[in-house]
Amino acid sequence: MISFKKVKSLIPILTVIFCVYLMFRYPSAVKNGVTQGLEICFYTVIPSLFPFSVISSYILKSGIVSRSSRLTSRLTHLLFRQPACAATVIIMSSIGGFPIGIKMTEELYLDGRLTENQARRLCMFCMNAGPAFVISAVGVNILGSQKAGAIIYCSLCISSLFLGICTSFLADKTEENKRNDRFTALPLSAFSLAVNESLNSILLICAWVVLFCGITGCIKSICTNENAYLFLISITEVTQGCNEASKYMPLPVISAVIGFGGLCIHCQVLSQLRTCKLKYIHFLVGRILNGALSSFITYILLKFIPVETDVFAVAGETVRFSVSAPVFTVLIAMCIVMIFDIDSRKKVW
Repeated sequence: MISFKKVKSLIPILTVIFCVYLMFRYPSAVKNGVTQGLEICFYTVIPSLFPFSVISSYILKSGIVSRSSRLTSRLTHLLFRQPACAATVIIMSSIGGFPIGIKMTEELYLDGRLTENQARRLCMFCMNAGPAFVISAVGVNILGSQKAGAIIYCSLCISSLFLGICTSFLADKTEENKRNDRFTALPLSAFSLAVNESLNSILLICAWVVLFCGITGCIKSICTNENAYLFLISITEVTQGCNEASKYMPLPVISAVIGFGGLCIHCQVLSQLRTCKLKYIHFLVGRILNGALSSFITYILLKFIPVETDVFAVAGETVRFSVSAPVFTVLIAMCIVMIFDIDSRKKVW
């Protein structure tokens, strides 16, 4: 009888063999996907993410977080049970883009300004799409409506803050905040370090984007079912997922795609999650919850702020969309229960 360990050891080998087969079986699809990935990096990822990556690194290395701690200590502790330095992470994660918040969390944890519990909880909700991507790339370029992008962005921010408040119940009340301001670089040195580190981070992010775009190219060639293709693309790469979902789905679904983030972005932060000792299953639950909640909030906002956009029409006909509020409420409740329940007996995230 084949043991589970032997089967597990064969998975990487089989994965490599399968990937090589796809490259030789669908070379044009892989080529087109990689080309599209490079375009996404050049026109979307680098312009929207690199400046914020530099700014976030500079904030941490120049000591601005430490000097502004008195202004934010009460608010962050009251809402999220986090130290004052976490406020900068929360703000930058909302305006900087997906990996920024978790990257800053890792740096603060390594500097000793966050405990393990605080770092894990921040990683659960400081994982947001920035306004440059949601409002400009998705709203204006894909949906053709700046208002639609703004509604989705507001929904994502509200969802993130709600998750942050929920994670405050997981705080370790016996754990004291760590403080270690052992290193603060001079302004020019801090800026130089920020640019160098941000460049390395952007190159790594672009590599993941190009890789997953090649994978989505293969998915498009293999998958013949339209619904299955839309689902796989939506959970794989967020930019292409939004582009495909906009052709058939209403705004709440697009909000859910962005809230989940896509496996491509999940892979970009795996090293940071490992550093902060957060299990991927817990991070995944948080992403599913964030997608469901942001979708529900988008649905509610559309009741008060209607948006006219081509996303609701197929072949010139208006398509009515429905979102069940009770279903979303139950889903959100179940996800919250999962967050509290997983490995609760071991008290390990």
